Amino acid sequence: MIDRTVSSTPYQKLYLSTNRTTPFPVSIYNNNVLIGTVNISKNNPQKFDVLRNYIITKLQTDLFTPTTKGLYLKAEFPFYANLRFSVFNHAEIITSKGIPSTGQKFYAASAPITVSNGILNFMTSVLATEDNTTVTISGYSPTVQFSNGMTGATNPTITFTLNKGQSYIIDGIGNIAGNSDGFIGSKITSNKPVNVTNGNFNGQYAGNFPSSSDILMDQSVPVNRLGNEFVLVKGNGPIGSHMEGAIVIATENNTQIFVNNEILPIATINAGKYFVIPDSKYILQGNGHYNLYLKTSKNAYVYQILAGASNTGN
Repeated sequence: MIDRTVSSTPYQKLYLSTNRTTPFPVSIYNNNVLIGTVNISKNNPQKFDVLRNYIITKLQTDLFTPTTKGLYLKAEFPFYANLRFSVFNHAEIITSKGIPSTGQKFYAASAPITVSNGILNFMTSVLATEDNTTVTISGYSPTVQFSNGMTGATNPTITFTLNKGQSYIIDGIGNIAGNSDGFIGSKITSNKPVNVTNGNFNGQYAGNFPSSSDILMDQSVPVNRLGNEFVLVKGNGPIGSHMEGAIVIATENNTQIFVNNEILPIATINAGKYFVIPDSKYILQGNGHYNLYLKTSKNAYVYQILAGASNTGN
C-alpha cells in the first residue's frame, strides 16, 4: 500500500486464530522469504509484528513498478488471519479471504473522494501467486491522473508482469478532480491467479471535510466469487451524515439494483460503473438498529461504507 499521510507512530500486526485444538505452525512470507512462524490452536490466538516496509511505502519510486510489498501466509490446517495497520489517529483491518481471494478478473473499488486533499488517494495493488503473471488494467476514466504522471487519456491501459511474491501498486492523489471517482470500476485481468487489495489510503466520502479522513482498504475477491444478495447493518453514523451506505460496482451490463424489496430498481448500471446507496435507505428496526436489504439482478461487488463514531463532522 502507499501511505500519503504525514503521520507518525504507525503499527502493523497480523492476528491469527483457529478452532483446531491441536497446535500447528503458520508460516509468514514476504517475497518468498520466510519472515516468521507462529504456533496457534483453539483458545490460543497469536499476534505477529509486521515491519512496515513489508506492506506499506511512502516512496513514489515504489509505485508503478514490480516491488516486494505483500505477505503470504501458509499452514497445513485452516486458520483465520487479519492484518491491522495504522497511522496517527487512524487504523484499518484487512481480513484475509484466503484461497477465494485469488483469481484472474476483478473490478477495482474505492470510495469516491469528496474533498481536494493531497493526503487522500485511490489505490489498488496486485500481488502475484505465480511467476510470469501478466496483468492488464483498463476501463478507468480519461480524466484520471496517476501519481507517476500518466493519464487515462494517454494511457488507457496499464500492463505489467510479476513473478510470485511480487506486487504492483497504482494510485492517484486526491487533489485532482478526475481522481475523485474515475478509477472506480476499473477492470483487472491476469493470465494467472493474483490477489487484489484496493481502496483509499486515506479517503473522505462524506462531503467537504478537508481536515477529516480515514483509511478505507479491503482485500477484493474475483468476479467468479461474487453474489447478488446482501444485508447491511448500519454503523454509528447518523442518517443524513452521508457516512453510511454501500458502493455497488457492476460486473455485467444492465445490472439492476434493488433495496428493501422495493419494486422498482434504485439504479441500473453497466459493467465497471458504480452507484452509492444513500443512508436514507436504511430502515429502523427498533432500539436504534437500522439495516438495509440489497439485491442486484446480476452478480456485483458491494462495499459497505460506515462510521465508527457518531461525531462524523470531526
